[in-house]
Amino acid sequence: MSFSDIVGNEQIKKTLQLSLSKKRLPNSLLFAGPPGVGKFQMALTVAQALNCSEMADDACGRCDSCQRVSRNQHPNVKIVQREKNREQIVKEQVDEINYLSRMRPWQQGKLVFIINEAERMNETVANSLLKTLEEPSSYIYFILITEDLQMILPTIRSRCQVLRFQSISEEDITKALIARGVPEDRAALIAATCDGNLEKASEIQWEEFKAQRDRAWQLFLGGVEKSQAESLMSLVSGRSRKDFLDEYREILSFFSVFFRDILALHEKKDGLLLNPDLKVGLNNLAVRIGASKAVAGVKFMEDLLLSLKKNPNLAIINSELIIFLREISYG
Repeated sequence: MSFSDIVGNEQIKKTLQLSLSKKRLPNSLLFAGPPGVGKFQMALTVAQALNCSEMADDACGRCDSCQRVSRNQHPNVKIVQREKNREQIVKEQVDEINYLSRMRPWQQGKLVFIINEAERMNETVANSLLKTLEEPSSYIYFILITEDLQMILPTIRSRCQVLRFQSISEEDITKALIARGVPEDRAALIAATCDGNLEKASEIQWEEFKAQRDRAWQLFLGGVEKSQAESLMSLVSGRSRKDFLDEYREILSFFSVFFRDILALHEKKDGLLLNPDLKVGLNNLAVRIGASKAVAGVKFMEDLLLSLKKNPNLAIINSELIIFLREISYG
């Protein structure tokens, strides 16, 4: 996979390619950012580029070395991540890195150690990696990957060049899905609800996704009707926050999309509808929910989605949601 095959984060790709071309790539890199934005793919591409027999600043994807990396069979590239039955990366895994880092690379290439979910190293394990990070040989490179930069030990962070990845734009996700054969209207709706996570968007099964959209639509209709709000009121009743969080986040994402569609109708931009099959129902709601309220609805859903990332109380957030929907419809 070359850098051009990775969607989004163009500035990071340019930075890495420039560093590779000038042979000034830092020996320790820390890729930080939200899930599903290509951090691991970027790390693999860097590993390929460092060992590629055809190119100096990118991975050709064709040579034997690039193919070996993509199959996780290259002797110079070691991927470390927590084992399925463990919550943490264990000391034995880092001990192996420390041991292998004393070896010479195969065929005059570069040794590359990719540590996925690096926040899963506790203090003891992270400290056992420090000396190797402090004094790496010129042919050794470390790429640590994390979704939570604050969980990385400060002494580890200080020894790495941190590259902060951003969520993938809706436009880029839509284009990527279309390129993979997803119809344009479906791609746009999926992109609008996946929070910039291309990996998640790529794994969505349409029929299941549409069924979830239809359920969210019924909940949305119930939320703006005083007499039908019971389904929304009971949404989180008896639910475990841990088990229900992803589902609730998805519901809020759909609610945001419904408000966006109502705004599109007010602005006479029917071609921008993300749910054209719901146009009749959306038109009915637009009679009661004006353009300014639709804008407020999008903003409120974004605020709630942000709150969900801060370990919230679902019962309180759901109560706030119900009150908001009633006020925006009847206020």
